[in-house]
Amino acid sequence: MPGYYRAELSAEMKITPSPGAEKSPTEQTEAAREAAGDTGLAHEAGPETVVLAGSREEVLAAMSKVIEASLDAGARTVEIKVEAEGDAPRFGEEHANRE
Repeated sequence: MPGYYRAELSAEMKITPSPGAEKSPTEQTEAAREAAGDTGLAHEAGPETVVLAGSREEVLAAMSKVIEASLDAGARTVEIKVEAEGDAPRFGEEHANRE
């Protein structure tokens, strides 16, 4: 991906549906996709995977919404992989140094 298209932070979230939940496995993963889509940060991914990309604040807030929607729909596990690009600030650093 060209540098000017890279997001400050990206999160890949894999939803593991629970077959014994009230909602079907398809409805559980669809709830996650819908929540991710509502954030405007979602990108194409696999059938049980959601990818979010944007600023640190946007992605962290969106992750919470996707996790909540997944669990509310009956999913039993949400695996998360978070990656910060290049010179993104480290956790705990002052935000004042950012553009």
